[in-house]
Amino acid sequence: MAGRPARALAADPLTPEAFRRALGQFPTGVTIVTAEHGGRVVGMTANSFTSVSLDPPLILWCVAKGAPSYRAFVQADAFAIHFLGAGHQDLALRFAGKGGSGSDKFTDLAHAPGETGAPILEGLAPIFECRTWARYDGGDHTILVGEVVHFISKPHEPLLFHSGVLRAIGSERPQRELPHDSFARTYLAYLLARASHVVSSEFHASLKQWGLSVPEWRVLACLSDVEGLSVGELAAMALMKQPRMTKLLDRMAAQKLVERRPDPKDRRRALIHLTPQGRARVAPVVPAAMAHEAQLLAPFTEEERATIKHALDLLISRRS
Repeated sequence: MAGRPARALAADPLTPEAFRRALGQFPTGVTIVTAEHGGRVVGMTANSFTSVSLDPPLILWCVAKGAPSYRAFVQADAFAIHFLGAGHQDLALRFAGKGGSGSDKFTDLAHAPGETGAPILEGLAPIFECRTWARYDGGDHTILVGEVVHFISKPHEPLLFHSGVLRAIGSERPQRELPHDSFARTYLAYLLARASHVVSSEFHASLKQWGLSVPEWRVLACLSDVEGLSVGELAAMALMKQPRMTKLLDRMAAQKLVERRPDPKDRRRALIHLTPQGRARVAPVVPAAMAHEAQLLAPFTEEERATIKHALDLLISRRS
């Protein structure tokens, strides 16, 4: 008996956003690429790494033309690829962020020039040190091919990137149950820190699909509900120091995401407002954040959800 012909699947619209989501279904490893150019060290998180040739030993990765460190990477004569392990999510997010200069990402991280001059981050492996072998145009990216001149090999459990989320192989394995009276389950500051990581890490990793860093997302989210915040108010709400907030707002104003307006009550003070472009940028992210929150809170009852939020709000308001 002849089988029925397979039903053709409906094609998705070929937009950059839909294409990015489709590509995100392919799990990849996660790397940090570093380079030095003109006395400046730069680094960024990349999952576009792949092998090319065994003889000569060639690898490649792709750098977005809109990346802040794009010019330095393309003009550098060498770069280093660091593979990230399952415990390096924070490091991946740090080097994925757009905020700060390239050298800011290296603050407090032990690193030193390798054989090619590219900075080598201490404690990571495998590492491939490469001399730039070729550069090719790749649409909104440039493809950088490197010839491996030195490498460090080390077996490890890799960090993966899939559907906009950083994951570890076997991350669903049950963790060891700690006693209810243990430090890790009773000390408030530690509980809050762990809860913050659990709640925010996956969603923060997905911000790249909207072209936002974590600090940019916090600023846009805070301003989406409240018009006209001072720099100090915004810094406190977005969990940043005021000098860093000022630099971030300068960049976001240049991107026409926010604008400064005089305070009607004090003309010497400026208040920060969302621009139409900023409101459009954050519009799809807020519902995605709420959907992520709903998924996290799904195991709790409505009363438990309200209690969690009310208790945290009380703690914050009484210590502010």
